Amino acid sequence: MVQGSIINSSAEMEGKKTPVWGVALNAFGGFTVIINILFSIVIIFGGGGEGELIPAEAWGVLTAAMTMIGAAFASALCIMVAAKAGAEMLVERPELSIWSLLFVALGEGLAIYGLIVAILLSG
Repeated sequence: MVQGSIINSSAEMEGKKTPVWGVALNAFGGFTVIINILFSIVIIFGGGGEGELIPAEAWGVLTAAMTMIGAAFASALCIMVAAKAGAEMLVERPELSIWSLLFVALGEGLAIYGLIVAILLSG
């Protein structure tokens, strides 16, 4: 949420409109706060024994799912920003086209690493 607020406030100071990815970072920050509160409630009041809300076997799958959701969101945000910057760069200097592809590929690598971590967590 802090990054989104910084991006939005710097855009306002420069007299520009609020960028989409600044709003997206704010929304994702709020989403993670809500998810953390929900997980804390489940852990604190979950109880033990027969009356568990979430079985112990399900925690691996839940953490893997949350990891993949976070990695996919971060990857999409990275690809969005890299593609926008790459398009602007190609207009100004077309000879640097391979660099725009490289930055987009780094964002896709982030999703693959998130998938690998999610597979390791679920196993």
